[in-house]
Amino acid sequence: MTVTKLAVFALVSLIFLMLIKKHSPSLSAVSEVAVIIIFIIGVLPDLKELLETLRSIGDSFLSTDVFKIMFKAFGVLTVGGIATDICRDNGENALAGVLEIVVKVLAISCAIPIFTAVLTTALALLEQ
Repeated sequence: MTVTKLAVFALVSLIFLMLIKKHSPSLSAVSEVAVIIIFIIGVLPDLKELLETLRSIGDSFLSTDVFKIMFKAFGVLTVGGIATDICRDNGENALAGVLEIVVKVLAISCAIPIFTAVLTTALALLEQ
């Protein structure tokens, strides 16, 4: 999907969501999630190409395990960020704050194998 199409869709969606929010906030929240899903579906072909390119680069320079861990952490942070924004848009600031902390903890827990490998390598180099 081109940037122009995405921008037009975003503006039309924004106007639509603002109109709905005045009459039915709960329907607005559901509509917002639907718009996000449509955006994701629209970008999937480009995302697939990007992932294939990054995977080929990663195979050349990084172990596939490191690459998988990085993408898992990126996915956790992305989905968590979207969920946090939806919470804030609907006035649930406390829930959004807690969700931010949980997402950060999950991202760090995804990256623990990388931290462990780096620490093990550093300790092995110090012992020599």
